[in-house]
Amino acid sequence: MQEASVVVLAAWAAQNPRILLNSATDKHPKGLANSNGLVGKYMMAHFNSGTWAMFDEDLQNHMGTTGAQYMSYDRYSKTSHKGAFGSSFITAGSALKTSDLGGFANARLDLFGPDLQLFMKRGARGLTRFGTFGEAMPNIENRVELASDKDELGMPLGRIIHSYDQDAIAVWNANFEEGLKIAKATGAKEVWSARGNMPTIHLMGGTIMGTSTENSVVNSYGQTHEVPNLYIAGPGIFATAGASNPTYTIFALSLRGAEQLASKWSTVAG
Repeated sequence: MQEASVVVLAAWAAQNPRILLNSATDKHPKGLANSNGLVGKYMMAHFNSGTWAMFDEDLQNHMGTTGAQYMSYDRYSKTSHKGAFGSSFITAGSALKTSDLGGFANARLDLFGPDLQLFMKRGARGLTRFGTFGEAMPNIENRVELASDKDELGMPLGRIIHSYDQDAIAVWNANFEEGLKIAKATGAKEVWSARGNMPTIHLMGGTIMGTSTENSVVNSYGQTHEVPNLYIAGPGIFATAGASNPTYTIFALSLRGAEQLASKWSTVAG
């Protein structure tokens, strides 16, 4: 056991609740910071609607950055799509490699042999992709809970229970439809959507922030309401997901929490 004046738990959105739930004591029988039963609840994820467009001309699509070179917030309002509630974040112009993140080796899973070889040759010059991330609303039923299986140290593993509601599904489908409209407007020779199972990307929530133990696990600095010298960092403290990638928000909240902890150290340290 390692004693500490202050503990900052930053083990990822799904592992933080697992550690807290596994840290039950006589004083905290439900797990640390979990007297309200909200640890592990309100797990959220992004989903992506991908559209491909093939051109005859050489786009030099290997150049640039893998993530995206163009980002649009034109659909970031939660009511941008009729009949679908949730924000969308559009990306385009990403550098295409063969098989890395967003690579095109699996863009046409229906092709084999000579047809796949021809597609790969064309795609290396003229293929591009539009990706639209969508927002799922926080749902208390989406959660991390302890499983019966244990790790090599005898600690119960975590089980993630997650499903998308009808709003998220409607946003996902609306983003596919808009992606196809955008692709067709470019004059591409071929356009298609990369549909399949609705993906989960960028796990968030599980130790959400709020004003008190009545509605949350931590305050806006990541400090747990119940254990003042226990802080939580990372996307797990997000109360909502938005549609934009979470990295910079994680940075901002981590810096804010660290500055508050440093300024309050004399009163926080146990």
